[in-house]
Amino acid sequence: MSHNEYDLAEAFQRIENELIASMIRNMDRHRAEETAEGYNWSMWQAEQLKALEKYKCKNWKKYQKQFKSINSQIEQLIRQARLKGGVKQELKILQAIRKGWRTHGRNGTPAHDAMTAEFFKLNDRKLDALVEATMHDMEAAETAVLRKANDDYRKAIFNAQVYANTGAGTYEKAVDMATKDMLSRGLNCVMYANGARHTLADYADMAIRTASKRAYLQGEGEKRQEWGIATVIMAKRGNPCPKCLSFVGKVLIDDVWSGGSKDGVDPETGKRYPLMSYAISKGLYHPRCKDSHTTYFPGISTADDTWTKEELENVGLQSQQEVRQQYTKRQEEKYSRLAEYSLDPDNKQIYGRKASEWRNVRFKTGNLDASDYIEQKREEQFFGMPDEITDEWTKKNMDGSLIDMKEYDVNGVTYKVDGKRVTLHPTEQERSVAAVLSKKYGKIVEFVPQIMYPQGIQTPDYLINGERFDLKTFKSSGKNVFYNMIAKKKKQSPNFIFDITECPLSAEEIERQINGLYSSHHTRFIEKIVVMKDGKIEKVYMRK
Repeated sequence: MSHNEYDLAEAFQRIENELIASMIRNMDRHRAEETAEGYNWSMWQAEQLKALEKYKCKNWKKYQKQFKSINSQIEQLIRQARLKGGVKQELKILQAIRKGWRTHGRNGTPAHDAMTAEFFKLNDRKLDALVEATMHDMEAAETAVLRKANDDYRKAIFNAQVYANTGAGTYEKAVDMATKDMLSRGLNCVMYANGARHTLADYADMAIRTASKRAYLQGEGEKRQEWGIATVIMAKRGNPCPKCLSFVGKVLIDDVWSGGSKDGVDPETGKRYPLMSYAISKGLYHPRCKDSHTTYFPGISTADDTWTKEELENVGLQSQQEVRQQYTKRQEEKYSRLAEYSLDPDNKQIYGRKASEWRNVRFKTGNLDASDYIEQKREEQFFGMPDEITDEWTKKNMDGSLIDMKEYDVNGVTYKVDGKRVTLHPTEQERSVAAVLSKKYGKIVEFVPQIMYPQGIQTPDYLINGERFDLKTFKSSGKNVFYNMIAKKKKQSPNFIFDITECPLSAEEIERQINGLYSSHHTRFIEKIVVMKDGKIEKVYMRK
């Protein structure tokens, strides 16, 4: 399964927690000997320094392997983002053509083909440079977190005696005072240009998101370049970033990713628009930016860069609320670390109470804070009844087509059909169902090759309008027949076509089992389900 930014950031967070936990275990295991004159700190320090050397060697061997594995996943994620951006953008362009956007099509002259080839070579170099820069920065941060853990351990060893001499009392309290600063801030091993220090997990989250977004935008831009359009519009959403607000809703010439003209003139309409490069120089697409742009099709798209006074006030309020929520989260994480890793029972209790207070910022929802309440409601909706989108999905907006794919990309690796390791032999039923979807419902159906070697790579049966779908045929009965058929298909596809032509179950039982799939945590990967019978679509479901 391909990982996302959340998975990778959590992996780094687990490593940081393990480094801290191992350090505290050593201090708890090798305690200072208490004599009539007090604690023998000199002997304890000697033992701890020996433990520190073992700690350093063990961590270097253990985590270098983990970092290498995570870094390979980061590279795959970035390259996948570029492919995803290209696929989704081409689908949007085709939809615009159906709505009436007039294009001159793809220029097939030798000169244009040569320019296009050079363009893609340039983009490949840009992507390689992005991957290389991200990997270099991540490797530096990974080395820094190990050094930071070693430095903080060494500092705690010597500070424990200092705090004991100032009246800390027990061994546990002295160690807690020596480690309090580290536990309060975490292993903040990365320093930004503005002097702010961040943990590896926080930095990784920012770096991976930023690189993935740039790769995605590059993939989108390549498709615009192919179709000869470079105008984009910044999406207008309810809570734009303050830095990006001045560009939200505006039309721009994308001279960064789509090959737009540097003079800012749209060759199709002759109108002049601001350049994307200028917007970026003024703060657009800053790290962790949530804003995005989409293609602006003259005559079809509508631009709206006006804001009411009330809307601007709401933007300011929402920005302040987001800052408060981030602060609350940091405080909760701080006291949770102190509660978990402090040795003194009284300190554990005090910090645990503070963590609970920050976690439960009370308001009308009872004992849930705002973020918990929102998350709970989102989960209730996510695992609730699916939406039925039958009318929307079955509406024929264009002539469909059937395509035999000659190659297929998995995690950034391209597998080409060779008849042995990669084969393409759709079954008679798969072709029959695809023909119905194409001819009757206007879908672009691509038959996906099957990868025989390397083993373990699962592929869907189809790409339908760019989305992965797998065909399942039901001929038996049982209260869990639908669940058993797809529970382990997470790597294969998030979307399914259920052919129930020969299914003996009643319509009510089929609907009950499908609703059960959407309410089960084990099948949370499911997005769309298309139910077919006798060559006709009965219903189409989509997760809310």
